[in-house]
Amino acid sequence: MRVFVTVLVLSFLISPVVVDAFGVSPPFITASKLVAGSRYETTITLVQGQPNVDLEVKAVFDVPERVREWFSVDKGNLFTIPAGVQQFPIKVAIQVPKDAGLGIYSGYLRINTVPQRKEGEQITISVGARIDINLTVGDDIVVDFSVKKIDILDIRENESPRITVIIENAGNVPVALGRATFDLLDKYGEVRLGFAQTEDLPETPAFETQTFVVTFPIDIHLGVGEYWAEARLYKGNTAIKETKTVFNVTPSANHIWYVLIGGVVLLIGAVIFIFAKKSISVRKKRKPLKKSKKTRKSVKKTVRKKKQKSS
Repeated sequence: MRVFVTVLVLSFLISPVVVDAFGVSPPFITASKLVAGSRYETTITLVQGQPNVDLEVKAVFDVPERVREWFSVDKGNLFTIPAGVQQFPIKVAIQVPKDAGLGIYSGYLRINTVPQRKEGEQITISVGARIDINLTVGDDIVVDFSVKKIDILDIRENESPRITVIIENAGNVPVALGRATFDLLDKYGEVRLGFAQTEDLPETPAFETQTFVVTFPIDIHLGVGEYWAEARLYKGNTAIKETKTVFNVTPSANHIWYVLIGGVVLLIGAVIFIFAKKSISVRKKRKPLKKSKKTRKSVKKTVRKKKQKSS
């Protein structure tokens, strides 16, 4: 079985460039009877259409961190396929430690060519392929898990979409989902606005129920409002759980603080204005009236008359 995968990364196209097919055979590594301390080797053949030039290749194992040291390639992680070689075999080795416990592990071996840019060209080309890895370590393994719940969470403005997942693992080995996807839809649930996926999903230990949050970074600004979304969880290439529902985007924390601060400032201003107005009114009431010249003369005459009468 041979699978060809071609990936192009282009920038500022000036002249067209033809990219030949690049593939691997077989496109998988499956070892289901490994035990602690065992070693497994398999050969993968890298195939290119027209091997006109030396091709620099990088091998990257995308597997759980705790088993990454088990894997190696006989040619190293960075090697060159000489010009003229159409089929180039590499040997992949898996060394299981003696203290390894029961487990099922999956991931990928990514074979990518190192982009080369020739002088005078404004184009960068990279081709590559992916090899699926599935390992089983130990005898009498029981795989028994279920996704109990998947919810799409409300988020604040400028946050990435998130979902909550609950997994119950009744088996005797840890389990992890392969990937999760998120389709962002408009408020009517009809128009697709964006898509995101992640393979960064935690393991659920044996005989435990685990709740975790999955975040989907997405290059779209979500304004305040209501949206529909569809979330799916996969084991391998099979969707095992999905949900479609409405979620809300609420104002960001900074926005709320700005509103609160603005309200406090307005309140303080209103209080100051009211007190200032009352103070001016009180001062006006307490201000003594000035006596006119006529009033002063009248008072003087009254005082003289009283003096004359008393004398």
